[in-house]
Amino acid sequence: MKKLTNLFVFLLTLSFILNAQDQKEFNFFDEVKVSVTNPADVERKDELVSLSVDKLKSRAENFNKEAFIIYLGDKEIPSQLYNDGLNSQIVFACYFKPNQSKEFSIKYLPDGKLKRKYDSRTYAELAMKFDAVYKYDPLDKRNKYTSDHFENFTKVVVPENHTDHDALFKYEGPGWESEKVGYRFYLDWRNATDIFGKTINKLVLDDVGTNDVTAHEDSYHEMQDWGMDIFKVGNTLGIGSIGMMNADSIYMVSKTDEISCEISFNGPILSEVTTNYKGWLVGENKYDLVSKLSISAGSRITNATLKVFDNASNITTGLAKYKGTDFIKSSSTGDWQYIALWGKQTLNDDNLGIVLFYKKSALINQSENDLNYYVELKPIENKVNYGFAAAWEKEPDGIKTKEAFVKYIDEEIIKLNSPLTVDYK
Repeated sequence: MKKLTNLFVFLLTLSFILNAQDQKEFNFFDEVKVSVTNPADVERKDELVSLSVDKLKSRAENFNKEAFIIYLGDKEIPSQLYNDGLNSQIVFACYFKPNQSKEFSIKYLPDGKLKRKYDSRTYAELAMKFDAVYKYDPLDKRNKYTSDHFENFTKVVVPENHTDHDALFKYEGPGWESEKVGYRFYLDWRNATDIFGKTINKLVLDDVGTNDVTAHEDSYHEMQDWGMDIFKVGNTLGIGSIGMMNADSIYMVSKTDEISCEISFNGPILSEVTTNYKGWLVGENKYDLVSKLSISAGSRITNATLKVFDNASNITTGLAKYKGTDFIKSSSTGDWQYIALWGKQTLNDDNLGIVLFYKKSALINQSENDLNYYVELKPIENKVNYGFAAAWEKEPDGIKTKEAFVKYIDEEIIKLNSPLTVDYK
């Protein structure tokens, strides 16, 4: 009886320790240490650190990705488990001075699971009407989905009859955000990316557009307490939208056989939207495409990772071209480059900087047409990677001049060309 009582007390104590949020020491944990270095002469405020689970296992065979905590000294660092489809990674955001190294301790339990709850600094959602009726709306003189509320879904297959402004999706498609900025793309034939500018450093998308159930005079097109939809996309590439160059024309992802969209990660450090396009029609050919759009804590940058099949010759993306903006091009000698625009290009007539980051090693052509500045990129092993970001002058402590915007994107290019280095000890 005494042995059973002792076992019960041990299990109860273990359960308490695993679920405690204010526990400082986990002395029974195993440990792996890593050193992370900023090799660049620039400050990195909320830099995303990514640790390979496979490399951690190479240092400690019993490393358990389901039960770990990261420490910097005695301070617990919020973290998240992420999988890019091939490899598991532990990601977290941290501050680095120029040329600074920091040593992190990853403590873990060899068995079991450990859940830690951290404040979310990113968010992604896909809100859709459920069991709505598709019928004629006399106000807009077109068919729409009727319902008085949206529900959040992890994954949806887009109905074949879905089109623009039919009120099926909250703010017309998926959204993703950090504290600094939000983005969305239209999950219809337009398939273009738009910008939610913020006047507060908070996550807001959960509350945006909840009452816009008719897709008529949507509230976020006017200034709200949190900010507004600031960009006019029209028939352009918006900011970083997906296209393909064919016979001197840019085909966006407008005609497809099927589209499915998924909130693949919705975490405290990183959130991601994954979209599968089957049978994307470009000219006389069809292509399958998988798009992953992610954002990390404290960042303005959306990372776009695309996989395109069926021998696609290019992916073309870019920035909407409006009068009164200044075109800027990077002068970096590194592989990462950018094109950018600065000026009054918002619906509120404010200054906005938009930038597209791309790899020179994948560049086929950089040019412009009547609607866009664009880059044509060559898929390497069927993959294309690029990034885009928006910086609005009305952000808290926002970037208000062209010179400040150029400084920001030049520093981001330095970071891209000089990534953090990780030493697994």
